[in-house]
Amino acid sequence: MSGIPASESFVHVDGELRCDGVSLAELADSYGTPAYVYSSRVIERAYREIDQALAFTPHLIAYAVKANGNLAVLRTLARLGSGADIVSGGELARALEAGIPPSRIVYSGVGKTPAEIAEALLVGIRSIHVESEPELEVVEAVARELGKTAKVSLRVNPDVDPQTHPYIATGLHSTKFGIEIDVARRLIPKLVESPHLALEGLAMHIGSQLGSPAPLEEAVTLLGRFALEAMEAGAPLESLDVGGGWSLNYGHEAQPYPPASAFGEAIRRGLEASGVASRGLTIVTEPGRYLVGDAGVLLTRVLYVKDGPKKRFVIVDAAMTELIRPSLYGAYHAIVPVVPRKGEARVVDVVGPVCESGDFLAKDRLLGEVKQGDLLAIRGAGAYAREMASMYNARLPAPEILVVDGRAKLVRKRPGIEALWAHEID
Repeated sequence: MSGIPASESFVHVDGELRCDGVSLAELADSYGTPAYVYSSRVIERAYREIDQALAFTPHLIAYAVKANGNLAVLRTLARLGSGADIVSGGELARALEAGIPPSRIVYSGVGKTPAEIAEALLVGIRSIHVESEPELEVVEAVARELGKTAKVSLRVNPDVDPQTHPYIATGLHSTKFGIEIDVARRLIPKLVESPHLALEGLAMHIGSQLGSPAPLEEAVTLLGRFALEAMEAGAPLESLDVGGGWSLNYGHEAQPYPPASAFGEAIRRGLEASGVASRGLTIVTEPGRYLVGDAGVLLTRVLYVKDGPKKRFVIVDAAMTELIRPSLYGAYHAIVPVVPRKGEARVVDVVGPVCESGDFLAKDRLLGEVKQGDLLAIRGAGAYAREMASMYNARLPAPEILVVDGRAKLVRKRPGIEALWAHEID
């Protein structure tokens, strides 16, 4: 399981679920529901696990800001020495505001605008990951206009099957990500010769939620071999970015996902098999959910228990607006009562108030006895929960609370009702 097992921070004590000693029921009373609650302890432990897994090589952990961009979360990681993997100008601004040095920021994504590229060059980030030949031309043009030399990495698409959900697979030729190696090979001379481009590294990202380290090892081997080619062609490479994909066990798999050490070992084997291990390159990795997924729960209150002709529905005040992954991917999140009741467990659907049949948090789930007014905690809500939230049905964003050293701090408040129209113009 990734990071510190959630049960070590989210545990039932004296009959109620707590986060590092803090009562979740009291947090619900103070801040209302739905609400996100994060444990800094889980984040710190997960970061150290990855750091240890890569101790065999110079490395940079560039946290994938898209997983959870809350400033308090980013600052927690910045204090540990983390960099940032960003995919937009907004994420760049967040990373800088959180105190992450530009020299530890890498910029991924297939659709960077000229303005975003210019801002990245002006602040001096570590590397822009170029994902197409047209993008390379724009980066060069922007750098020329600014009188800068752009440090770039070519993101190659190794065409390796990550054996994960198709929506989060990014390393196959059928996806929009990266440059085919044959095309990248053709671009190397241009990068070496251009006064406005500096090929700092090569990058890849084959997908999220890797169920096995084997595809990562295969892809690292391919990337390492191409790195040797690029260096022989005169490219002064400094780094290899091997992407993310470090997996999170959401609680339902028959077999837990591999630990950080297994992914670290896969990277080591791939580097050695390619022959690039001795070149002293910095290995960059881009974990997201591994660092923060287990750190969060979504607190929600039961509004009604409704018995239909074919099934029982537990209707809660959280919805697809707070956690869209079950609706979008069919993703599984463990759900536990904050204060368990005695009684027989029943198979239920846990659903929200949004007017969509696709608004569900769990389907056909065996859940302990629950009644109207009870609190539930939805695990694995530290990543891709608040970041993918919406205000559909005019629902206000949920607050976020971070628990540090046994004390809870509100790190994003629930806005007032005027937030629904604050930026509209009559």
